[in-house]
Amino acid sequence: MMSRSDSHCDGQALPCALSLAPWVCLLLTLSCAGCRRMPLTVAVIPRTCGTALWESEHAGAATVARSVGLNLYWNAPMRDNDTQTQISLIEKSVDRGMAGIIVSPIQTLPMRTPIRRVLARGVPVVVINTELGIPSGPKLSYVLNDEQAGGRIAARRIGLILHGKGNIAIVGIEPALESITVRERSLETTLNHEFPGIRVVARRLGLSSVPQEQHNAEELLTGTELPDAIVALSLASTRGTYYALAELAKAHIIKLVGFDQDLIPPIRDGGIDSVVVQNTFDIGRIAMELMNREIHGTSGSAEVNVQPVLMTHENVDSVEIRQILNLSWWAPQ
Repeated sequence: MMSRSDSHCDGQALPCALSLAPWVCLLLTLSCAGCRRMPLTVAVIPRTCGTALWESEHAGAATVARSVGLNLYWNAPMRDNDTQTQISLIEKSVDRGMAGIIVSPIQTLPMRTPIRRVLARGVPVVVINTELGIPSGPKLSYVLNDEQAGGRIAARRIGLILHGKGNIAIVGIEPALESITVRERSLETTLNHEFPGIRVVARRLGLSSVPQEQHNAEELLTGTELPDAIVALSLASTRGTYYALAELAKAHIIKLVGFDQDLIPPIRDGGIDSVVVQNTFDIGRIAMELMNREIHGTSGSAEVNVQPVLMTHENVDSVEIRQILNLSWWAPQ
């Protein structure tokens, strides 16, 4: 009985299936077309997040993504020295089918192999802020802060505030990151050529956290030969050095010229003389524009340099600096 019933239903169902087939096919076609129209997603992976330096990159990239119909996946390590987590985020983004990767490497050498693997899978990459030693080419572009210009800006600021004569210390030197190496080399070259009366009396390697940078600076500031000014080459070394100066009541005595925006109030009150800021809003915007063109097959390799700007007490609240520090990634511009 069950067998006859099954047979009966099967026999009646065949014409029905045939009559419905065109409609089913149409619905499937429309459904697949809808799938194809789903926005592609680009992963943006800075060195860390939650700082004025990288959140403005987020804002710049999001502005372009919204205008061209791309989704943006934003993620980063909790610490700006966690290279392994950054590599893992890149690999997971590719495995999840991201249309492209925009990344600011924490270190140069360890990132080469992961980026080559991403490119080998046909996924376009835009590298921000540091050369990897891999030439730009198919699927690979660079958007770089002009580190040579940044080094010259810092050197000339030191020359101005010391009137061309005095002793300085350089902290935050990071041989593992090409961008910081170029920055430091440009600083010292400009000082040697334009301000021979300024002498570098101490050089300190960058450390892995702000507290360590603070401790490093405190040791420097309790030594026998105090500098007249300090140049801090990174975000962490700028913050750590400022904390040390404040702790030892030297913030308005020893001038601090830093890099990479993070601390704004001390610039207003003179605790930090100045900071060479990266225009990471424009860097993020340009990187997403290049990525969009790459995704749509209208871009070749590119290498774009973006000029940094000196932020001082005089211009910290200017329109130019406000745009660079734009953090409005969550709402239309």
